[in-house]
Amino acid sequence: MEKQRLFKMTDIEKNMLVRALSDKQKRVGAGRCSEVRALVEKTEQAPQNRLYMNEIEYQWIEIALNDLRNAYLAAGRSSGGIDKVLLKLFRSRYKRVPAR
Repeated sequence: MEKQRLFKMTDIEKNMLVRALSDKQKRVGAGRCSEVRALVEKTEQAPQNRLYMNEIEYQWIEIALNDLRNAYLAAGRSSGGIDKVLLKLFRSRYKRVPAR
């Protein structure tokens, strides 16, 4: 059993995560592209909208959402929804899950 963060998400939050990670995938180098692509697929296929993340995946999601928030702010758009998802992500708790 290992500790991983559990992020319970709605469909809207799931779409926001996928969009942020897809944008991040376009900007990262070829070496990291496969890691982000795997995380996008994992997010899309999360059973019952429950995403279990290790620390590296958590950091990728945090950075991707922050980049999406910065892009919204630079364009003069409201980032309230992204802020709520970020706060919910920061509050996610650790759960013990079987090792993958």
